Amino acid sequence: MFPSSQTKTLAILVRATEGSPPFTDELFCRRLSVGSMRYALQVIVIPILVEATHSPLQWGYVYHQGKWKTVPIASFDLIMDRCLRPLPRNVRQQIEKRGFINGTAQHRYWSASLPGKWEVHRVLSRNPELQAQLAPTTRIGLHIPWETWLERWPMGLFFKPVSGTHGKNTFRLSREASPSTWIVEGRNADNEHFCLTFNHTQAVSSWLALQQAERKMIVQPYLELSHHGRAFDIRALMQKNGQGRWTLTGCMVREGPEGSLTSNLHGGGRAYPAHAYLLQRYGTVRAEALLKSIRQTAALIPTLLESRFGRLAELGLDFGADAEGKLWLIEVNSKPGRTSFAEAGDRRMHALAYTRPLAYARYLLQQHVLTDVIRPMKMPNTSSKAGLKPIPIHGG
Repeated sequence: MFPSSQTKTLAILVRATEGSPPFTDELFCRRLSVGSMRYALQVIVIPILVEATHSPLQWGYVYHQGKWKTVPIASFDLIMDRCLRPLPRNVRQQIEKRGFINGTAQHRYWSASLPGKWEVHRVLSRNPELQAQLAPTTRIGLHIPWETWLERWPMGLFFKPVSGTHGKNTFRLSREASPSTWIVEGRNADNEHFCLTFNHTQAVSSWLALQQAERKMIVQPYLELSHHGRAFDIRALMQKNGQGRWTLTGCMVREGPEGSLTSNLHGGGRAYPAHAYLLQRYGTVRAEALLKSIRQTAALIPTLLESRFGRLAELGLDFGADAEGKLWLIEVNSKPGRTSFAEAGDRRMHALAYTRPLAYARYLLQQHVLTDVIRPMKMPNTSSKAGLKPIPIHGG
């Protein structure tokens, strides 16, 4: 325990919404609030209107005696940004103004944020050890040569937003056995399933152009990553611990509902312990090989991304495995959810998923190593043929 005089304030920025309390990620914020005193931290939650041009930071929320209570926002020592969209400029300016204590700049971020999927893919694809696990990926532009791509990848094309989450606005384009028939199937902005049929190439091109005009997207070959007709992936949660070291908190499998293209829990999926699920799917030898490959890849990725995007605190790594047991790295994000660990029933992993962010926050404050991670850190050149060496994974 720490003396009360050493208590520091951790501000968690989350998206404002309607309801009580009026912000998203309530469970995450509550769990960190309840456990914060053990690390001499006081958590204040600050809802952010990410769509607003002007959003004054005047009031925040603290969890006290089982309830969220409104408090005026004063100064804070560390900022955890959980907003899935970039912070508006006016919010950043207000953070800078409020981040001064006794005339000294104190505003610091717990972690940098990763940019869109395309930039992350470009960085990862430069590493020889990861290239075999990455699906061919292209950022779509004004001209979309989807017919050529379908000839190359007859299983279909999978489109997803550069900045999307939870499987929203993702879809698969495939060709039916009958001539001049194409099917688009996916999830819309409300995460609802949809299916469209087209009988003319121009109709397909026009529809894709409309999607591209609304949001930046990438396209990949559709990979058959399913079990008994249900899409699944493996979420590995990497976090820094109280010594500032990267640790593998655990792995869980997320399985989508029957017929779904994605396995996201927000789309109706379920979570299972990874080892038992993979053992049933692939048998002992392949399951152990997959988990070993996940651990090795998980040890490599954090340092690689930090060298380009700045200091990070945690990463959600999403892997897929095909029928032959080949491992694919699907996605990496710096603001992962924790629902899968709760639903899979692993209490230890679920607890660590919440306590490690607090332990790392305290580590940063104690070590005085806070750096403004809005700008990437300057790191050594990592473009050598050998690539970056894996970092050791610690259990603490």
